[in-house]
Amino acid sequence: MNKKLFIMMVVGTLSACSQANNSVAAPKSHTQEEVQVQQVEQKAVETQITHLNANEAFETIKARPDLVIIDVRTPGEFAGGHIDGAINIDFRNANFASHISKLDGSKEYLIHCRSGGRSTRSLTTFKDAGFSHILHMDGGMIGWNKSGLPTVK
Repeated sequence: MNKKLFIMMVVGTLSACSQANNSVAAPKSHTQEEVQVQQVEQKAVETQITHLNANEAFETIKARPDLVIIDVRTPGEFAGGHIDGAINIDFRNANFASHISKLDGSKEYLIHCRSGGRSTRSLTTFKDAGFSHILHMDGGMIGWNKSGLPTVK
């Protein structure tokens, strides 16, 4: 075999091997943001959220005496009338996540606000804190009051 032909065969083989190696995907390294998103998605799967209207929430409260009711409105809104037995943890408070993280995540909680907006946004905080099951009262206290359900001051 002549030298020139031999060199062409070796170069061709090396080139083919190089291309084959380039087609194998190297393991992807994840950015910190991607890892955080994956963690949030995992927690979202782990947290069960059940949406209830005001009447369903009322019946659930009556049937489950151990249910913890969290009202995420401001203290002023809470003082104007709230569900009997509710705990006020203001969503707008800078320490909201800290207050939530101190709660027992294995208990069942009913979360609500005035109309449902703040309590819906607060669900991420409950998920991040590792809560297993959350009941969310859609429509908030507006729906509760429209249904003529009892409040205390």
